[in-house]
Amino acid sequence: MNNNIIKDQAIIELMEGVEIATDLIRSTYGGGGSNVIIESRMRPGHLIANDAYTILKDIKITSPGQRIGFGFVLELMERQDKLSGDSRKTSLLLLNEILKQGYEADINKLTLKKELDALIPLIEREIDKQTKQITVDEVENVATTASENPEIGKLLQKIYQKIGAKGIIQCEGSGTYETSYRVIDGVRFDMASILSPYMFHNDKNKAIYEKPTILVTKKKIMIDDDINPILNQMELDGKKDLIIFTSDMDAGIAQMLIDLHKGHTFNICIIKVPKLWREYYYEDFAKCVGATVIEEGMSFNKLNLEVLGTCDKITVDSEETILIGTKDITEHIAQLQQQGTDDSKLRLGWLNNKTAILKLGANSETDLSYKLLKTYDAIHSSELALKYGVVDGGGRCLIQVADNLQDTIAGNIMKKALTTPYLQIIENAGFMGKPNELDYTNIVDASAVIKNAIRNAVGISSTLLTSSALVFLPDEPIIKEQQPAFQ
Repeated sequence: MNNNIIKDQAIIELMEGVEIATDLIRSTYGGGGSNVIIESRMRPGHLIANDAYTILKDIKITSPGQRIGFGFVLELMERQDKLSGDSRKTSLLLLNEILKQGYEADINKLTLKKELDALIPLIEREIDKQTKQITVDEVENVATTASENPEIGKLLQKIYQKIGAKGIIQCEGSGTYETSYRVIDGVRFDMASILSPYMFHNDKNKAIYEKPTILVTKKKIMIDDDINPILNQMELDGKKDLIIFTSDMDAGIAQMLIDLHKGHTFNICIIKVPKLWREYYYEDFAKCVGATVIEEGMSFNKLNLEVLGTCDKITVDSEETILIGTKDITEHIAQLQQQGTDDSKLRLGWLNNKTAILKLGANSETDLSYKLLKTYDAIHSSELALKYGVVDGGGRCLIQVADNLQDTIAGNIMKKALTTPYLQIIENAGFMGKPNELDYTNIVDASAVIKNAIRNAVGISSTLLTSSALVFLPDEPIIKEQQPAFQ
């Protein structure tokens, strides 16, 4: 059997893979959408989901061509989830329609790709014209739209009114029927990110630790003997969780630490300190965790655990690091306030964050899983809405954008695609043919979420349109891990 598919058959099978995914999530779209029951190997043996990525990620496709097309959908879901945490379905509906219209269009596909890509800034400018800024007193509607739950919308607005627009919300189950929250001090270090996804811990997309040992070092870790004394001392003290906050490390040592983490010998997370504000980050982070910064000229061999720090909880992902339950930094904050410079004000901004711990109540594990997914969507959309503003929801913003696109092949393809979310919402809500009867009063979307959905859908679809052949692996793929690098 050949391991390639060419021309028309390749396109057909790619589209079949995309349409398998699209058809599965169509009925779940919007406030009138339904749910999907997914079998699970974990208790209680199933979960009820409404978000696209959860529904699609465990589906197995046997046809190689369809599998590749489906894989592009998963790439789209992952990218949209990473950038926005919401509107995965919108991006998929757009992708599917752009591909359908694009493959049928009588135009050179490389030319079409360029024209579609060129429409993105025009579309974003149209969205900007419709964007309205909101405050914490107006976040309820966007949270309700994203979660499809008025109670969650009201609760998140109440929380944001207490923690402010730059506050942090962390969500977990309460273990009871009751939902509650508490506000504590937290610190967010933007761009201080995890070195490798192989270091995720207690979560599929981030590393979460409680009371870990934390090493803060400006000095580059070059050889095994630089880190082994700390690991040996931790082992003697019965500790396994180590966080390393650094801007430079030998790639071989980094890989060795990743291997230790993957082998569960130790639980290790390496945080890359960004170039921007590096010196400030080192000082502020060390103050928060009670650590001594290891400087050039200091010897790793002479270190003891007293120079290391800790905090109640640390969460690290590919974008940021969040600390909860830090050391008392009152004096440090007072010194920064006394300086009164632009830099000190910037630092006070990330040191003075408030964090809400939201504990969701539920009637069952299935109910809790569903609520958690919807609440995360609402939190992510609310964060972006408070930062960048909102637009009319329910697909109305996209309809207005479509009305202003040029009458070209690419423009008409995007017009058709941009109307698809609106029409799907109308159909699922039971108002097909009578859309004016649907109440849109409080339906709003975060403008940044909608922009990301369009950009992601166009980015993947315009590239796929230029492809006319598939080559698939006849056997299990061999994935070679690359050594992590500091940049």
